[in-house]
Amino acid sequence: MKQIKSCMSMSPFSIIAILLVGLSGCGSMEPLPSDTFYRIKIATPAVSGSNSAQWTEKMVRVAKFRGTGVHRERAIAYSGDDQLVVKQHRYHLWVDSPEHILQNELVSYLRAAGVSPAVSTSALSNEGLEIRVQIHQMDHVVVTNGASAVIALAFEVVRKNSGEPLVLGKDYRESRSLSSSDMGAVAVAMSDAVGTIFERFVADATTALLH
Repeated sequence: MKQIKSCMSMSPFSIIAILLVGLSGCGSMEPLPSDTFYRIKIATPAVSGSNSAQWTEKMVRVAKFRGTGVHRERAIAYSGDDQLVVKQHRYHLWVDSPEHILQNELVSYLRAAGVSPAVSTSALSNEGLEIRVQIHQMDHVVVTNGASAVIALAFEVVRKNSGEPLVLGKDYRESRSLSSSDMGAVAVAMSDAVGTIFERFVADATTALLH
């Protein structure tokens, strides 16, 4: 009751002064960081459309990459020493989900490598080859004495309408040490790691299909 009486005894000018002080305190709060978006940029393959590298005369379809949990979302994932707990950077995001980014990058890579007259994401034919990829890891790994970018992808090459459809099934993992905590450096390192995995995959698939 005493508190209520003291508030009632305050003049309107005192109450206004208190409100103004509170509002000025709110105005001094720092604004939230803005979102920053990152791309994966893969270098053009060394092999360029030679007939010796062509896998098939039919279409090659790259199916949508499959990711679990955080790797289906746009926020860049990060993990710690044991890589068991995975979290997300709140204001650092890919321009699209990793599933779509990596699918489109692989299509562009295979077209540049000349593995087929047609490489697409569309299921336009029941013949040819289909590539299926699972994203196991695409993490910014932060440890006590540094950080790295880790990519782990599992590839399958399937020959459609065949009695023995599986041509190649293989897991690939690449990591890159980071000398900077800048997220742009993380995107560059992941791009390089993905590019190396694509290069290794194309070499293995070429061997499996042509030899």
